[in-house]
Amino acid sequence: MSIDQRVACRRAPTLPGDLPRAGEWKREDYKGAPIHVFSGRGWRISVMPESCADDADLQEAIAEELEAAGEDLDPADFGMMTYVTLEPSSAPQDGIDLQMAVLEMLCKTCDGIALPN
Repeated sequence: MSIDQRVACRRAPTLPGDLPRAGEWKREDYKGAPIHVFSGRGWRISVMPESCADDADLQEAIAEELEAAGEDLDPADFGMMTYVTLEPSSAPQDGIDLQMAVLEMLCKTCDGIALPN
């Protein structure tokens, strides 16, 4: 099991440069898309940005999530969705802390909003 989080972003993150501990992330490919991975002792975090500007289904999902979160924002302003996954869900506190730091960075640097799961 994993802890999966999403941040709708107005601007794309610069990866891995914007990430906490930027020099320790590795680039991998997942189904042809680039992801950035941080490996800890027995845990790992994956960060995968995805353009959603031309994806009507994803834009609709963002609109629903923003409404559910009580946010009165235009979903069209959010052109990127960034997925942040921590595996396993039983990761130690340092893994959870790093995932939270990534989420905070995305919200601040990319003018994003973390969406509820």
